[in-house]
Formats: sequence, C-alpha cells, structure tokens
Amino acid sequence: MRHNASQPDASRPATRGAWRRLKSLAGLLVVAGLATTMWAATIGTPAAAAMRGAPKAYVGLFNDNAVAVIDTGTNRVLTTIPIPAGPHGLVISPDGLRVYASSDGDSTVSISIDVGKAPHGMAINRSGSLVLVAVFGASQVAMIDTVQNEVVARIPVGNPHNIAISPDGGTAYVASQQPGAAQLAILDLAARRQVGTVPLDKTPRALTFSPDGAALYCTLAGSDSVQVLDPKQNRIVAQIPVGASPHHPFFTANGEYGLVVSQGPGELAFINPGTHTVIGTVAVGKQPNWIAASSDGHMAYVTNEGSNSVSVVDVEKQRVLATIPVGNAPRKIVVQPVHAAKDAAVAPADVRAQAPPLTASAPGAAVSTAPAMSDGSGAVRIQNFAFTPAPITVTPGTTVVWTNADAIPHTTTGKDKQWDSGPIQPGTSFKVTFDKAGTYTYACAIHPFMQGTVVVGN
Repeated sequence: MRHNASQPDASRPATRGAWRRLKSLAGLLVVAGLATTMWAATIGTPAAAAMRGAPKAYVGLFNDNAVAVIDTGTNRVLTTIPIPAGPHGLVISPDGLRVYASSDGDSTVSISIDVGKAPHGMAINRSGSLVLVAVFGASQVAMIDTVQNEVVARIPVGNPHNIAISPDGGTAYVASQQPGAAQLAILDLAARRQVGTVPLDKTPRALTFSPDGAALYCTLAGSDSVQVLDPKQNRIVAQIPVGASPHHPFFTANGEYGLVVSQGPGELAFINPGTHTVIGTVAVGKQPNWIAASSDGHMAYVTNEGSNSVSVVDVEKQRVLATIPVGNAPRKIVVQPVHAAKDAAVAPADVRAQAPPLTASAPGAAVSTAPAMSDGSGAVRIQNFAFTPAPITVTPGTTVVWTNADAIPHTTTGKDKQWDSGPIQPGTSFKVTFDKAGTYTYACAIHPFMQGTVVVGN
C-alpha cells in the first residue's frame, strides 16, 4: 500500500493516535480547586495581587494533552496542567472551583472516573450536582453525581457527541451521531431514561439552550445554518444562515445575544435571539471551535483550533480585543463565573506570537503540495461531512484519491492504521494505492461519524 498526501495543515492536531484512543478505556478527570491552587502559584508582585479577583479561563489543548489556564485580567496563560490524552469535553462547576475534563486515556491527576470508551462533550446542570458525559465509543450518556464523584446511571444513546441541559435541569438533549440515525435524543434526567427523539436529516454537532429555555440552538454537519428548535413542540421552527460549517452556538447569560462560530471563514456571528437573525460578524482565528463568556456577557472567548489561540471579543462592540496563544489545537473552553461583581477589565494587548506548529503526515507518505483531482474510478469526494461514494469497489493496484471539497479539514484514517492522511485541507487531496485484495474500513479521525469502506476485489 502506497500513500501520497497533500500538504498537511501544520496547525491542526496529529491524528496518529485517533483509532487507538477510540479503543482505550476512557476516564473523566476532575481537577478540584484549580482557581485557588493555580492563582496562588502565580501571585508574586503587587500588580499580580491587584488582579487577584480576575476570573480564570480553562482551555482543553487537544494536541498537547493539557488544560491551559488563562488570567482574563491580563489575557495571558498562567500555566498548563497535563491531563490524559485527547481532552475533549470541559465544564466548570457553578462555584468556579472544579473543572471536569473528559479524556480518552486513563486519568493521572486528582480523581479518575471511568465512563467508557471515547468520551466526547459534557454538560453540567445549574446547581452543579450533575455532570453528563457523551460517551461516544460506548453509545451511552453517563450521569455523574458530583458529590459522590461516581457514575450513577448510564443511558443508551447512539454515538452521543455533545449535550445541552435545560435551564430547569429536568431534560437533556443529546446530539446523536449514529450513522444512518442522526437525531437529538431527549432524556428525562429524573427518570434517567430517553423519552423522545427529534429526527434530523444531517448529523448534529453542537447545541445549547437559551437562558429561558424557550429555544435550543443546534448546528448540523453539512448545513451552513443554525437550527432553532422549540422544545415545547420538539421541532425546528427557524434556521439562521451563517458562515460555512458552523459549530458551537452559545448565548450570553442574560439572553441578549446568541453567538456561533463558523469554521470555514473563521468568524464569530452575533445573533438577535428575538428575531433569529445575524446582526454582525467578526473575524477570529482559523477553525474556531468553542465559545465561553464572562458572567456579565460583555466578553466572549473563542478557541481557534487551527490557529492555536483564543480570541477575546467585545460582544457589544463586535471586535477582537486580544489574541492569546495557548498551545496546540485548543477546543473546549470554560470561564469561571463571577457572582455579584463585574469581571476584571480586559487587557487590550494583542499577543499573537505562536508556538511552533506541529506537522502531521501519514507514515511513509510522499508529500505533494499540489491539489490533486481524480476523475478515475478511485475518486472519493469529501463534502458535507461525508465520503462519496462511502463504499467504493476497486481492483488491485488502483489508486484511491480523496479530495476535500468541504470548508474545513478532514482526514482519511484506516481503522487498523494502514494509512493516516492527517488533516486534508480544503481543495487538496490524499492518495493511497491498494495492491492487495480485501476490505478496508476508514473514518475521519476529526469527525468519527464520517465513515467509509474501500473494497479491493480480486
């Protein structure tokens, strides 16, 4: 088998361990007292002491296997905390003293809670008593009692990815990415069971409730609009056109603004929740992934997975105030809540120096920077978060060419690691020549619900 890859994106995480992590026993990492412990380690000057009240932001660095701690008063990274491989989900307790991080490896810091294979997104209720974990590899949602720090229930849901809990804490909606059965699964948290579904024509990505619980915003793979669901009717009542490949939707705490990142153009859109219309956009970094905000809703913090940075955005003025280099492949982010006090003033400094990017390429691959299109029988097109054709049949000696026609990177990664493209940038391609007969299963390591098969006949 011979590989030929287009130039990989140096700013995206290496995917070499993706299939290994999918097969490993997962853990949930609980780091208690992060705010006090980390801040105590950094106070040493009068200026630092003056900023003691600034809340911290915590950023999961997917490719560094760490959580970065940001002082939102100075917009600088205070420290990074090593955690097991593949940090994915991140939530913070309402008192701001505990951060829960889901990881694909065994936990080595503080408390380890085994939840199952490949945990993805998480959600925490307003009281902080319950954490839900989307255990993608086990097709379950794990319910964690935060007093006991143990799993108290498991609810079957096909390939759950992200979760939103209603403001009253009674219901959760889960983005189920099971191939061929895309839906939002509705869970009754008191009864600890699934009570309904919202069937979808595309795979759900991220979702969030409005503060009053009257609307649920959701994004879909292959759709450039935010879906607005009415939880009373459990149906989509509106669509909000935004940029290509929208990911995380978000509301400020008072419900005045809706926000969403669009990964294609690398921008943050501002939405009027009353009219479900976009009222402005601002450019952030490459492949923005997640959003958090200050308690007063004045500042938004956007992780840029492709730029290894966090953008600090003034929501009212709709402009970027600072860009903070944080480490490799930042995904989820949370900010400490501040009660009955205003957040510390944001430092306007724009610090754009980046750490040296990591490169990723397939083992033994010959690298070509030229985009390659193929009109032969071995051509697979990547578009709308799908491989087309998904099963492809070829003869021995055929070169299969995957060409990315989406707005964001994808990979083609053999299940048994026969090949791994690394991130295939939009408009570029990756080739593998199949010499031996057999059936070869593969997936996108970034979006594992994207799956395909190469059947090599005799």
